Amino acid sequence: MKSLITFQLLFLLSFAIVLNACSDDSTSNADMQDPSITEIAALNAQFSTLVGALQATGLDAALDGDGEFTVFAPTNDAFAALPEGTLESLAEEQLESILLYHALGAEVFSGQLESEQTVETLNGEEIFVTAGSNGGVTVNGTASVTSANIEARNGVIHVIDNVILPDAYGTIVDNAVKRYFLSALVDAVIQADLAGALSGEGPFTVFAPTNAAFAVIAGVASDLTLEELTDVLLYHVVQGEVLSSDLQPSQQVTTLNGNSITVEVSGGAATVNGNAAITTVDIQGVNGVIHVIDQVLLPPSE
Repeated sequence: MKSLITFQLLFLLSFAIVLNACSDDSTSNADMQDPSITEIAALNAQFSTLVGALQATGLDAALDGDGEFTVFAPTNDAFAALPEGTLESLAEEQLESILLYHALGAEVFSGQLESEQTVETLNGEEIFVTAGSNGGVTVNGTASVTSANIEARNGVIHVIDNVILPDAYGTIVDNAVKRYFLSALVDAVIQADLAGALSGEGPFTVFAPTNAAFAVIAGVASDLTLEELTDVLLYHVVQGEVLSSDLQPSQQVTTLNGNSITVEVSGGAATVNGNAAITTVDIQGVNGVIHVIDQVLLPPSE
């Protein structure tokens, strides 16, 4: 009887050891099957520039650790399309900020996207994502998602064909293009052939009406000649960079069309010409600043 009990105990002990070994193998296999975001990027040759940049800033360790991230990953070709010398000219802090601008602090799969959304990135700034009815996804108006939903142990990767840059690296036109709610203004600027001028040295201050603001005057805008449209657009532009901190309780400012606008600040709110509210301030770029307004300004002549 004693021998039987001993045999049973030895059997159970052996079974437990086998189970534990199987559990270790299972964990090992799971780790192999679920690499991190950094590991996936490192194994793919088209991300070698991205991986090098992550390693240079130490962000490769962060994206190898625990968490839930979404990374919009530019390919080598996307980095190569940047102006020559751009990467080499960046300080480590600048490069880190740009890389963090490609990452979100949560998992977002393509099926969760709305047609338009603004999302805060890990560098604290916003990106602007649009999803078309054909399934295509665009980030900041210029970067297309070419491959979506690459799952990792700690998040998801979406491959993009352009590097996206924070506002500080863009012109006024660049920073308007990335914001889907300013597309009507961008179209008008292109139609009036002002994009080149507003991408120039500057600096400029632009009071930028939203798509909703243009929709209100759609009937008027459709009747404008090209010369009249140009006049209206220049009425929204001031020579020089005027930040919200520079505003006085009331001031008149001459615009590029030769007329003046009146900017007033009261109780923390700012208006232009008495009724156009400034809804977003201080979108700063390399050649000036944008303030978003909720109405189109019409010059006296219009």
